[in-house]
Amino acid sequence: MNDGTLFYWFMWMGWIIATFLIKKGSVRNHSVFITLTGITLSDTFIPFSLGKINATFLFFLCIGLIYLIKHTDQLFFYVTSCFIVATAYVSLELFALYDPVKLFFEKKYMIIIVLASLLILLTKTYRDLFYIPIIGLFIGDTVFQFLIYKLSATIEIGSLYVMDLLVSTSMMLLFMVVLVDMFKKLRRTAFNKVTSAKQI
Repeated sequence: MNDGTLFYWFMWMGWIIATFLIKKGSVRNHSVFITLTGITLSDTFIPFSLGKINATFLFFLCIGLIYLIKHTDQLFFYVTSCFIVATAYVSLELFALYDPVKLFFEKKYMIIIVLASLLILLTKTYRDLFYIPIIGLFIGDTVFQFLIYKLSATIEIGSLYVMDLLVSTSMMLLFMVVLVDMFKKLRRTAFNKVTSAKQI
């Protein structure tokens, strides 16, 4: 699968869901703004002396940092979690670079599964599931690009490959959150029915 396919597919799907399925309000407005801005800026790269950085990745980073600033009382937790995500990403990329034969399946999907599992263990709230990987992947991709600079001769932070990882991990986590909420509602409904039947 070409890099960027998952990113555009999930971003357009997110825009459709936000526009037509979410009730009017701040959540809907923010979701539509973020998805459309992310899609629009995805082909724009900001150059610097050693390479370039994806404008969408920078936009997402700003959103993550704003969330971080609003929760400075838990700054140590967020910084630690972001660096754990970054370390996991860099380690997997280096492992795939130097010993690709030992990979059980495609590198992209392996990283998505590992990051999603790691975030479930690290995060405290549902919102953390989406903001921590933004900052963590930015740090991780920046470090990895500088590590392989001598091999690639240029630095590209936030390539469509990385955007695939970010959006796919977020969508996997969102799907799991929805499933958990549905399970809780079904369990609560079943419990209420049993309680009502006992009272009768």
